Amino acid sequence: MRAETYAVVNLAALNLIEAASAAYFVTERETAARHEFRAREMLRKIAQALGYEITEVDWREKLPAHVSAEALPQPASPSLRLVSAKSTD
Repeated sequence: MRAETYAVVNLAALNLIEAASAAYFVTERETAARHEFRAREMLRKIAQALGYEITEVDWREKLPAHVSAEALPQPASPSLRLVSAKSTD
């Protein structure tokens, strides 16, 4: 990996961690959505630096047949959802 690529990926990963943590701990929906957007942008930046693309997917398509999408909390964005291990019981 070239030094420039490493620098971009490293900085984006640190920003991703910060944005994901911030989105997880805030209580206002608008603020959480802003942090989730930042996290998605950092994922895109990492993928681009490594030669990949990120496409958005409807998270409901990947649910097991026995899980109802209506029973789950709705994400602020269709492509990223942070879930606490405590809320899965």
